[in-house]
Amino acid sequence: MIFRDAMRPGAAAAALVAALVVLLACAPLAEGRSAANPSMNLNFSANGTITLTLPDGTAVGTTSGAPTVIPAGYYAVVVLGPGGCVQLPLFDLKGPGENIVDDMSGGEVTSETYQAYFAPNSTYTWRTDNVNPGTVYTFTTTSTVLGSPVHGTAAASGAGAPKPVSQDIVGSAVAGSAVAGSAVAPFRGTLTGTVSAGGRLGLVFDGKAVKTLKAGRYRLRVTDSSPSDGFMLGKTAHAAQTLTAARYVGTRSISITLTAGKWQIAPAPHGKPLSIVVSAIA
Repeated sequence: MIFRDAMRPGAAAAALVAALVVLLACAPLAEGRSAANPSMNLNFSANGTITLTLPDGTAVGTTSGAPTVIPAGYYAVVVLGPGGCVQLPLFDLKGPGENIVDDMSGGEVTSETYQAYFAPNSTYTWRTDNVNPGTVYTFTTTSTVLGSPVHGTAAASGAGAPKPVSQDIVGSAVAGSAVAGSAVAPFRGTLTGTVSAGGRLGLVFDGKAVKTLKAGRYRLRVTDSSPSDGFMLGKTAHAAQTLTAARYVGTRSISITLTAGKWQIAPAPHGKPLSIVVSAIA
């Protein structure tokens, strides 16, 4: 059966308008079905204080007694700092599948976000390295899992839980590597760099002068005592990063990612470099 000219032109236009109204009215409902993942707020203050809270202000982690309990799941960890190159402490969160280490790139970054997965029925801890570095904050998760994998993470592609992905990683610029590659590199620990009053450079890891290192993420803390020499780090055939300028005197920390190959540290703005070999061994 064929229907022809079932509606007059005016009636057809009215029907089309009515249909659009229905679609627009339903759109917010459809959008509402896809709720955003839960979040946490990680705040760095200029005085060195760090807090980790839920959006309603509930502290995540206790230092004694019963730990904070939160639903398991996929969280956006929103990191905020004071900016202005303020010297900030190192935040370190660990637990099953997660190892978030951050100091806002030595205070240079004002905001970034990690996509984190907190596994069900698990225990996580976090700490800082400035005030009472032995103090540990603990929180646990329930069996309930909230949220869903973020597109582009390992979990979204079926390879497991998502890894923390920083939106602003200084190390990737130093290494000349992709941000995604630096985001998944394992955290190795803290490198201690020095510039003596006379301009002599030093780099120590685990109490020993550095000649070789494993590829991965590091926190680099440089103490510069020279009013005329600074500290530069770079990979062969890549532009060097000036961590402390020639006239800078003080301490600065940043997060870096070292990829396999030959690296050098050198006094800024000139001087003889020292070579470091970074291996690809995991």
